[in-house]
Amino acid sequence: MKLTDWLIPAFLLPLALTASAQENSFPYKLTKKDFIAIPVSTVAYYGSKELSDQKDHNLTVNQITKLDRNDVNRFDRNATYHWNRSMDKTSNVLYKTLPYLPVALVAPELVQKRWNHAVTLGVMYMEVLWLTTGVTDISKSLTGRIRPYLYNTSFSPEERFQFQNTEAPTASTSFISGHSSRTFAFAVFTSKTFTDIYGKGAASILVWSTTLTAASLTAYARVAAGEHYPTDVLAGALVGSAIGYFIPVLHKNTPDNLTVSVMPGYFHLAYRF
Repeated sequence: MKLTDWLIPAFLLPLALTASAQENSFPYKLTKKDFIAIPVSTVAYYGSKELSDQKDHNLTVNQITKLDRNDVNRFDRNATYHWNRSMDKTSNVLYKTLPYLPVALVAPELVQKRWNHAVTLGVMYMEVLWLTTGVTDISKSLTGRIRPYLYNTSFSPEERFQFQNTEAPTASTSFISGHSSRTFAFAVFTSKTFTDIYGKGAASILVWSTTLTAASLTAYARVAAGEHYPTDVLAGALVGSAIGYFIPVLHKNTPDNLTVSVMPGYFHLAYRF
């Protein structure tokens, strides 16, 4: 790992902690919690890479020959009949595009020279990216689930063997779907932060509907391409959405989110997201 991978967040964090205290109208701030969040996301990210490098995720021709789609559960089995390169390309375009959406949130802060806001959003973005990638890749390495295209008997075992790392991703990295987890993470992160910064309204509804539609299309395309099962993309969507939503919640500049009211004969506890 490069030294700069540690120096950049180490430099940004104290800068943002100092600057964010000067501006309370912005809905987010960095706190001491980030001294936990940043190391955790960093360890998850680089730990997943180390774990993945220690495993050979491809199958041999002999292993592919022995595969039987009837061993796949009924809910997922239909995915073993799919093979669509156009859908693969579509999912890749969306996968590479959605992570850039938060730039639209940072740009106005930079134009207005609100550097503390931009840095705060940047650190939040980094935490979402590294944590999502780390959780996803650790899951792939630990489960070792074989992708559906390896079961597709429309192609010979030799052809399926050649598809690995060329026409399709490595064999035993199906669960969870990284395309789904990443696109949903940034769809929800972008939509949540936009709503928190600019408020609820027609614009926020448009952002939510557009980003979630794009993420859903990505997940659908991965199944249609024959590279993931429905349960892969559902799990990926759940993981990504959770991270994309709760990282902004963690940084909300609203100390009264948790409210407790106690009176004789009355107790009320509420948490506002």
